[in-house]
Amino acid sequence: MSILRRHRKIEESVQPCHSLASGNSLVSVNSVALIVQTAFTVTISLAPLALLSACSEKAVAPHSTAQDIQELPVTEVIKQTLSRVDQLPGEIQAYQDVAVYPKVPGFIDWIGVDRGSKVKKGQVICRLIAPELLAQSNESVAKAKAVSGELQQAQSKLASAKASLLEAKAQLAGDQDTYNRTKEASLVPGVVAPNDVVVLGQKVEADKEKVKAWQENIAAAANAVKSLTDSLVAAKRASDNYKDISQYLTITAPFDGYVTERNMHVGSFVGPLGHGAYPSIVRVQELDLLRIVTPVPEAIAGGVVPGAEVEFTVSTHPNEKFKGKVARIGNYLDQKTRTMPVELNYPNPGWRILPGMFCEVYWPTKRPHPSLFLPPSAVETTSTLSTFVCRVKDGEVEWVPVVRGEMMNTLTEVFGDLKQGDLVALRCTDALKPHTKVKPILAAVKEAHAAESARPGYNNRGVFYQTPDAEKTDLKAPQNVDKPKAF
Repeated sequence: MSILRRHRKIEESVQPCHSLASGNSLVSVNSVALIVQTAFTVTISLAPLALLSACSEKAVAPHSTAQDIQELPVTEVIKQTLSRVDQLPGEIQAYQDVAVYPKVPGFIDWIGVDRGSKVKKGQVICRLIAPELLAQSNESVAKAKAVSGELQQAQSKLASAKASLLEAKAQLAGDQDTYNRTKEASLVPGVVAPNDVVVLGQKVEADKEKVKAWQENIAAAANAVKSLTDSLVAAKRASDNYKDISQYLTITAPFDGYVTERNMHVGSFVGPLGHGAYPSIVRVQELDLLRIVTPVPEAIAGGVVPGAEVEFTVSTHPNEKFKGKVARIGNYLDQKTRTMPVELNYPNPGWRILPGMFCEVYWPTKRPHPSLFLPPSAVETTSTLSTFVCRVKDGEVEWVPVVRGEMMNTLTEVFGDLKQGDLVALRCTDALKPHTKVKPILAAVKEAHAAESARPGYNNRGVFYQTPDAEKTDLKAPQNVDKPKAF
């Protein structure tokens, strides 16, 4: 019906042309009529096509939902053993570093070294003079001599007392025998007067008292000798001590090394450390063996192996690497930096490396057991909810909470409810909601594990490791820019 109405309107629009045309306009009228007839025919012929098109649209409509499932690039979870090299700062120290102080105060009388001098162990560095010490030493010697003289007198008295005791004992024995004989003879009346017996008896008692007195004198003399002997020993020890102290006036090198500082000169007054504000005379350092002290972060402190070879570089020799061995482990963490100090030993032939230099230590890190790794873009860390990955399972997205570990080359270590071979979104974002239907497309290995820009590395027996930098990797990774849009 719409087609017939349209045809009538066309005829009505043609009729005014007949009224305006002249005798020569018959051809024009016929031409217009022919055009109208042609348009009508084309319109009728196109009507079935329009109906067929509408039917085809209705037929395709039920399949539009399958075409809306978006393809999602994914990558596989891989299992590897963490093995990398971290670039850590280090400080170079002398194996032995001693500031030389005198043991006693004094004035420098002679000094034979200066900054830059090589010294051997036991070599005389300088000599001091101490007048007070010399006076004290002489006094101790004189006291010892005086005590020695007194001891000799006491010993002489002791010997004299012992002789007198022997004499008294002999007198007592004689008088005792005379008394006994006289007493026996007095038993016969008229042979011995009774008074003689009494006198001899009293003489014997006097002899006994003399013997007792000399015994006491000997004991006193012996005590005096012992006391003076002890005094003499003490005086000799004091004298010897002063002699030992006088040896402190000669200062020698404690070990083979190099004089790196000289703070005093001839005539300077010096003293022991802690007794006044006295600087050291010289500083001696051992340069044949160096300590490389580096702070190892807490996360990798458990992998320190004593005796392992570690490479390091210094700015003085930028194109050369040096090797040291792990010799001493701190076994404690600094509370401020959360690092453990570790020392390397480095033999320093030719003294090419000097104490006080800073170095870059290429510290090898390796876990004892393998762990799971993913590209950094596959881990969502910017979300306020949690750190997670988008795992694709049975065509649906699910969020799996993970904890990030260490970096190795272009991969990041993850810990969570994942296993080797799981498919996760190559570019994870919180816009990729759970239960979203997706079609996983496994990305090529080069795309998933693309190499980063070159950073300082470590060549360990033919295997080159790049130094990881997780923060820079997250900032510079191009895949973090183009994240999937919300479905």
